[in-house]
Amino acid sequence: MTNAVVDLSAASPAEVESSLLNPDVSMVVLTWVTFLVLSVVLYKFAWNPILKALDAREELLRRSVEEADRIRQELARIQETRQQFIREAEEKSRAIVSEAREAAAIASAGIQHKAREEASILLANARHDIRGETEKARIILRQESAQLAVDLAARLIEKNLDTDANRRFIHKLIAEV
Repeated sequence: MTNAVVDLSAASPAEVESSLLNPDVSMVVLTWVTFLVLSVVLYKFAWNPILKALDAREELLRRSVEEADRIRQELARIQETRQQFIREAEEKSRAIVSEAREAAAIASAGIQHKAREEASILLANARHDIRGETEKARIILRQESAQLAVDLAARLIEKNLDTDANRRFIHKLIAEV
């Protein structure tokens, strides 16, 4: 076999098989030299920037994970603080409601006591007024009774009649009264 390139489309299967099994040495050496040169060039110009980019990406991901953990811890702390504020607000609201109920009960008791005192005073005043009015009515009744008795006596005296006539006259006067 020579160094020439074999046209495999026109070659028989046996020729194709023999050319693949017996490679050209110069072609193998040239392939290895090209591979090594390309590897050195890629290492110098491509691998270093790619590795630096990967390292930077890894550092960015690490910082992002750390930042996410820090934010998660901060959120947990904020949540706990919020829960504590809610508990304190609930306790304060319960205390305020309790104090308001106690104040309302005290005010209610005071108002009831004051109302009882005022009712007692009004009742005492009404009883006093009733006694006064009753006493006035008795005095007036006594005066009128006395005046009536005097008037009746005067009429009886004016008419000096016999006892039957006096009796009839008294019954007549009593009927008029």
